[in-house]
Amino acid sequence: MASESALAADDRRQEKEVHKREKARLMALRGFLYRAVFPTIVLILLWQVIAIPSRVSLIDIAQAFVKLMIEGDSDNRVLLFHSALSVTRVLLGFLAAALTGIPLGIAVGRYKAVDAILGPVIDAMRPIPPIAWIPLALIVFTGNLLGAQVFVIWVGAFFPILIDTTTGVKRTEPVHIDVAKTFGATESEILAKVVIPSAAPEMFSGLRIGFGIGWMCLMAAEMIGGGLGLGYLVWDGWQVGRTAEVIATMLVIGLIGFIFSYGFLRIEQRLLRWRQAVSV
Repeated sequence: MASESALAADDRRQEKEVHKREKARLMALRGFLYRAVFPTIVLILLWQVIAIPSRVSLIDIAQAFVKLMIEGDSDNRVLLFHSALSVTRVLLGFLAAALTGIPLGIAVGRYKAVDAILGPVIDAMRPIPPIAWIPLALIVFTGNLLGAQVFVIWVGAFFPILIDTTTGVKRTEPVHIDVAKTFGATESEILAKVVIPSAAPEMFSGLRIGFGIGWMCLMAAEMIGGGLGLGYLVWDGWQVGRTAEVIATMLVIGLIGFIFSYGFLRIEQRLLRWRQAVSV
């Protein structure tokens, strides 16, 4: 009798293991379909819609991509060279935005006096499109195109970082701050151990959004001149009618933006493991 019960228990365990493996395979298959197959189908269908008026095939784009990678543009500057310049520029502007937006966002969100003084100024300047700053940037940074481009990137990335950081700080539970004060925590300790960890999810969200906007602003800024960068390649290809090169460069722009966005999500997922909403 005991042996029959043991055999029955073993059968149930085996059935559970088989069920778990089947469920894991189904989850893996569903993930593959949702993350790879379905997006690829959507991209192909979207491309067909674009290809009809542009009269450019996928083969033409692939050939243009290979040409840009090996031969480069009219000045023999290859695609990787332009990509490296664009990434360097956007990182400079983004780092400047992060180093200014996060501390200012903490100050505005934490201290009512700072919010009262700077809040109206921020609300007045925030609706101005970053691209509208390009003429002013060219005037301020006369003869320094890199400075003008970095400034436009900074403007585009600064406000999302600032606003999200401010929002995260203001959403910190007052009871947590009160408990910290009860245990004798100083203001710097409250900021480091309560406010900043509480606002971290919003900060990361602002960084992701800010980088995306800064990347888009860079493409516009590189079209104003300089003869270098991915934005310049798009503009130059359009001017001379090389549609395949334009689309190939656009795909590279999207791929680089996706890689950085994915990287931010992975970092956020690793640092904020307690936040289940973070996913890739």
